[in-house]
Amino acid sequence: MIGIGNYYYSQLPRLCGLLLILGFFWQPVSVQAIDRSSSLYAEVQQSIYQVRIINRKTGHKRTIGSGFVIERPNLLVTNYHVVSAYTNDPENYSIEYLATNGATGNLELIDVDVLHDLAVLVADKNLGKPLKTDALPEKGATLYAFGNPLGLGFSVVTGTNNGLLTESEDKNILFSGNLNSGMSGGPALNEQGAVVGVNVATAGNAVSFLVASEYLNAVLAQLRLNDFKPRANLHESIVQQLKFSTTDMLQRLRTNSWKLVSVGGFKVPSRLDKTISCWDGSENNEDHGLVNVISVNCSNEREIYLDEKLSVGNMQYQYTWYDSDKMIPPRFYHMYEAQNSDETDNNATKENVTDFKCATNFVAITKQNFKMTICRRDYVRYKGLSDILVTGAMVSQKQKGFLFELFITGADFKESMRLVRQFFENFQWQI
Repeated sequence: MIGIGNYYYSQLPRLCGLLLILGFFWQPVSVQAIDRSSSLYAEVQQSIYQVRIINRKTGHKRTIGSGFVIERPNLLVTNYHVVSAYTNDPENYSIEYLATNGATGNLELIDVDVLHDLAVLVADKNLGKPLKTDALPEKGATLYAFGNPLGLGFSVVTGTNNGLLTESEDKNILFSGNLNSGMSGGPALNEQGAVVGVNVATAGNAVSFLVASEYLNAVLAQLRLNDFKPRANLHESIVQQLKFSTTDMLQRLRTNSWKLVSVGGFKVPSRLDKTISCWDGSENNEDHGLVNVISVNCSNEREIYLDEKLSVGNMQYQYTWYDSDKMIPPRFYHMYEAQNSDETDNNATKENVTDFKCATNFVAITKQNFKMTICRRDYVRYKGLSDILVTGAMVSQKQKGFLFELFITGADFKESMRLVRQFFENFQWQI
């Protein structure tokens, strides 16, 4: 009978041989992702294109992105923001594709999902084998994003699926990979070569975002119902999508259970929804420590892209409390008045919106007097949508102040005012 120690040494040559064999098979595992990206590259490169927006006057490209064949051999999908210049000015722009072999041709826009930044295009010839879609794999799975970064050529970026951003309006996929400009609209594939997302944005440092394939499937399902014919009034469809989205958001916020937090002498609504983030913005040493400042800033951090100068869907609100027992009332009032502003840094231009029209009144909120200003400006091309700016300043205390500011972009005015009224109904004075 062989002892354990003797057995180990007697089997050592065999074990060493086994380890060598295992090492032979183990070593390539670390390069498995590289090998798969190479094989995927070969499998799908004929189905991925560069999408170009061409200025009809100069014949040169204005913007570029990526796209891929989906559902039918003549259909391409890309991001809405890639083709938005054409959507907003089809007389001066056209859409073209550029194949990996250098072939070019014209594309026609047939439908968009502006909320999820998707657009479907059709060519007058077959472009390649349609890619299939699939559900998102488990977190940690390797994904392969394809596109044309910076217009330098067809490329693949290997990264990691970090799951859906469930606490955001758009519910994009968080992708750990370096997407670059020009890759927008390209496919992100799983190990089987199926589309699980569409490249849409990057925050740098290997933090990128993908549109989940479920939204692409929804667009394709609608197109099937109409036999893939171009939507009759694309602009009106975009307006309706925006109206539905913002109205749905405002109504959802109003029906949520709101948590109140203390900001100075008030209790006020804080995080209205899981899609809204709130941050402390308090400052120290205001006026050399003579004034105590407490501030809370909240935002849904959403931007629905319409063109390079315009995005909508954002809501942000801020509370700021001031108090001082070291500053005489006239000086405090002068400081406090300088903080009250009805300006916004939104970059919308006169081409997109009218001038703000404002109305100011004095109202009582939870037994305190407020100077309230409500400003509204309407969208020129997106009828029924407005930007709403509401500011309020407590004016009933000599050495205490409270400012409230709410700014909503691209929303229905009446629905917005219902939310504003509900805000003030929840204020509580606690001194």
